[in-house]
Amino acid sequence: MPLPVLIINGTIGAGKSTVGLAIHETLESLKVPHAYLDLDRLTDCYPRNGRFNDGVMFDALATLWPIYAAAGAARLILARVIEDLAELESYERALGECSFTVVLLKASEGTRRARISAREFGDSLKWHLDRSRELEQILTDSAAYDFVVQNDDGDPLETAKVVLQKCGWIS
Repeated sequence: MPLPVLIINGTIGAGKSTVGLAIHETLESLKVPHAYLDLDRLTDCYPRNGRFNDGVMFDALATLWPIYAAAGAARLILARVIEDLAELESYERALGECSFTVVLLKASEGTRRARISAREFGDSLKWHLDRSRELEQILTDSAAYDFVVQNDDGDPLETAKVVLQKCGWIS
């Protein structure tokens, strides 16, 4: 049976990590066996291996998933930018056969700017603000998602419920 995988996609500052954690908390409260990973945290090393350190991330994901599965996880939630659906092949190489649902989180530029400004500084701040605008257009044009959820100033737990309902994981 394919592994159900929910990928939370969106530009920088759209709220992928926060909504991912809210999805984890929601599923945990419902006692749904799952694992949640913010894949950006698996890229934090140097030297880099591939664009945005994807090589390291996929190696780490391939190592981590069997540990989570052995602990009882039956679904996987991933926070990560997906620019093209062809990228899902790399996820299947790391995880095995999967059934993917990709949600695109959207937030206004003002919301994204405020979120990014609260966590970045110096040259990194400028890069992240510029990349957020660029990536917003790339993701919108790519259609690399199953549905869109707006995520500006609402409660992350409410956004999580909307995502989980739209992907059919809860009613």
